[in-house]
Amino acid sequence: MSLFGSFANAAPIVLKAVTYHPKDHPNVNPWLKMMIERVNKDSKGELTINWLGGPEVIDTKDQTNALKTGAIDMHPYHSFGYMVPVMKEAYGAGLTQLAAWEERKSGAFDLWDTMLQKRINAKYLGRMHTGPNLSFWMYTNFKVEKIEDFRGKIIRGMPLYVPWLKAMGASTVNTAAGEIYSAVERKAVDGFVYPMGMAGWGLHKITKYRIEPGVFTMEPACVINLDTWKKIPKHLQDLLLEVIVDFEYISYAQHVVTAELERETMLKAGMTIISLPSSEAKKFRDLAYNVTWETVIKDAPEFGPQLRELTTRK
Repeated sequence: MSLFGSFANAAPIVLKAVTYHPKDHPNVNPWLKMMIERVNKDSKGELTINWLGGPEVIDTKDQTNALKTGAIDMHPYHSFGYMVPVMKEAYGAGLTQLAAWEERKSGAFDLWDTMLQKRINAKYLGRMHTGPNLSFWMYTNFKVEKIEDFRGKIIRGMPLYVPWLKAMGASTVNTAAGEIYSAVERKAVDGFVYPMGMAGWGLHKITKYRIEPGVFTMEPACVINLDTWKKIPKHLQDLLLEVIVDFEYISYAQHVVTAELERETMLKAGMTIISLPSSEAKKFRDLAYNVTWETVIKDAPEFGPQLRELTTRK
């Protein structure tokens, strides 16, 4: 039975939603609460997003399937990285050179919508936190001066950056974000890759180094089950899209500020930020992008080449 209310006779529509971060995590708080409040208010009672929570409600690795099958109606903050097992093109989400609003103009937005509908039975509504300076960073408890220093190390990885880590000679362990702390604390991993928000898990307290430059870009998608979407009246579909477009800008602006505050938090906790020498920094970044694009195009030949074309800055 569907988890949202009947649309017949103008009954209020309730979309049950989960996120891959808990409600109190800085990556979703406060902008997502603000977005949901605006949708609920502007719809004048016709549409309500009921944000149930994050991985404490549905395990992160199970959230894609929950969306696909309709066990949940909406995922307003879902990492493309967790979609890779059923959508190989999702590797490419972190490789874009464009902000979310630029992808709407380049044609990448429409391509993501096509792929999500085909692979995951989901309608693409937009993407949060994609823009300049919102990178993933390498965090380690060993000093890094060159790429060879990663050889033989164990790094927590998720599908987006596993090809890159392996190309540097590291072994990978795939854990949910909420399990990184215990993995680091137990020394089960020597490091991890994470975007802004690592301090939200308390990781700055047990991590020694952040390695710069950053690579990739943040890539959370706002998606809704396709069957649910088709049942929503058009004026409410339009409202959702309008609000989400606004919050692509708002969430990005908030996170630029939050990322700088997190940097200060790291330094105050005693972490050291290591900037790789220019020659090593170029190798570090080039390897990340080249190896990952090779993986996308090899594993997703139907859409991979077109995705690269539409997300590369001209």
